[in-house]
Order: sequence, then C-alpha cells, then structure tokens
Amino acid sequence: MPNITDIKTQIKNTEKVSVYIDGKYAFSLTISQLAEHKKIRINSKLTEAKVSEYKKLSSLTNQYIRMISLIYARPRSEYEIRTKLKSKKLEPEEIEELITKLQKGGYLNDEKFSEWWVSGRKSSRPISALKLKSELAQKGIKSDLASRVISENFTTEEEVSALKKLIEKKKEKYEDPQKLMRFLASKGFSYSQIKEALRDSSDGF
Repeated sequence: MPNITDIKTQIKNTEKVSVYIDGKYAFSLTISQLAEHKKIRINSKLTEAKVSEYKKLSSLTNQYIRMISLIYARPRSEYEIRTKLKSKKLEPEEIEELITKLQKGGYLNDEKFSEWWVSGRKSSRPISALKLKSELAQKGIKSDLASRVISENFTTEEEVSALKKLIEKKKEKYEDPQKLMRFLASKGFSYSQIKEALRDSSDGF
C-alpha cells in the first residue's frame, strides 16, 4: 500500500505543500487542504483510490489558482474561462466545479466583467453601442445582459460624442461624405446618428 514518506512546504509558494509517496513526488495541496485531510501525514498509508482522489484534488486546485491568476491579469468572462479550462482537457463536471467555485469566490461575474469592458472601451477610443454589444457577444455575454449594461453605462450623449470624435479623426481621410458615412456605419453607428452628427460637424460637411 502506498506510504507517505515526506511532506514539504514548497519554496516558491509557501501556502502549498508537496506530498511524497514512497520517496517520489505524488501531489500538492494547500496548507488549508492539508489541515482538512487529517490522514495526509508522514508514514500514513493510502489506498490507490485515495491517492487518485488526492491527485485529482491537486490538479483542480492548480487549475483554480491558474484561473485566478488569469483573472487578476485582467477580468475575464465566464465564456473565456470555460474555453481555457476546456483546452486543459478537463472533464465537464470538473469544469463546472471550478466555474462554480470561481463564481462563489467573487472572481467570475459576467455583469461586472461587462461593466469593466464597457468602461474601458468607451474611454480608450470612439465606439458605438452596437460595436460594444458585438464585442461583448464575442466574449460570451448574453444579449439581454449586454444591452442592459450598455444602457446603464454608456449614455446617448457619450455615443454621440464618440461619433463626433471619430468624424473629426477620419474626415480628412474620407473626403467623400458617402464614403465617410459607410465607414461610420461599419463601426455600428446608425445612419440617422451619422447624418445628424455630420450636420453638426465643425465644417458643416
């Protein structure tokens, strides 16, 4: 029967320990997990089934920590995290377990992600509400949630201002008003918005 021969605190992460079975590294656990699982101590014998169970726990814990690191780098949507976890060849139930854990921990929230996305995009460059909704859809955000977040965080005045800024930026490149209108429409602005903004532009266009 497999025997735990050593338990060492990891050098790079002192919140985790490495567990050795029969002199070889077997799996890692967090300090809290070690305290929770009383049977994991030096000279304890484990069944093969228990070893497999702890290895699975170790693997899921490592993936959980990796996902938190990704989210800390920048907020992520549930779809983005699911896609990442699927690439790790995890079982569907393991993915659901991790998604639920991330949500309960406050790391994964599509509404907060959408608010962050809208705030960042409207601050970085001129953009339309339609374009914002398209971008959120690509991140897996449901249409009704995207619409609500955009309506609450991106005013009509802000969209008109963004359109006017884009006109000022691009009008020299598109000297033909029709070409400029087609360009602006491709960015998600409506023709009624475009026509009104062009009438209000500094040179009357």
